[in-house]
Amino acid sequence: MTQIRHDRPTWPGRIPRHKIAELYKKEALGICDEVLIDDVGIGLLVRIEHIFRARKANSGLASCPLCQREIPHDFDPAFQLRCESCNWELTWTEYQKSFQGKHLIASGMDPFLKEYAEQYRVAKSPQEKMILIDTLIHRYHWELEGGLTGPGARNLIGGKPNEVIDFLNQLSYGTSSSQEILATRQEWLDKVRTSRAQYAEAVKERELKDEKKRQKAEEKNRRRTLKAKARQAGRAVRSNAGEVRDGT
Repeated sequence: MTQIRHDRPTWPGRIPRHKIAELYKKEALGICDEVLIDDVGIGLLVRIEHIFRARKANSGLASCPLCQREIPHDFDPAFQLRCESCNWELTWTEYQKSFQGKHLIASGMDPFLKEYAEQYRVAKSPQEKMILIDTLIHRYHWELEGGLTGPGARNLIGGKPNEVIDFLNQLSYGTSSSQEILATRQEWLDKVRTSRAQYAEAVKERELKDEKKRQKAEEKNRRRTLKAKARQAGRAVRSNAGEVRDGT
């Protein structure tokens, strides 16, 4: 009897920042390191493929980790995902745990991820690949919708959102940097400023709403207190009136 396998899917991590930093240092000096470009570029490509795979699983279509056959499920935590050809099975809850917390959902990045995956596969020169890498890591979530909710690179490069922004701000550029890359840098700095302004405005609006809620609650409490005092005063008047009648 063939033994049933219960392998949990494995997911590639984000690209280490030191690799990106080294790539830009060399690019700024006019050094074309094709091996490093492919290391980063293919790493991003594999990461993107797994982002879409995790998102599909989260939408009801998981993949066998052994042969990648797609398996529909109903989101029941106890649902058994099965691949007959690989003799593999795993509960949906265990499968889901395998990609949770790994920054694999990447909402609002679809157009950019798809564009990169399509173009990188057919890119011929290292310069083309470098520009594709540069363009992708400087995208923002929901950028096309004008939201700029956070750096898309947080799903692609290791680090917290603020760390990723600071890291991208500090990448090396020089006279040897291509015009396309320098233009992307300026666009990125503009997006960072816009994003921070949007965030500050959102915080201001939230604080204003909170202040209105606080004032409304205070007014409600004030009215409740006044009503209570009025009822208490009314009872006192009625009580005094009763005492007067009893004394006559």
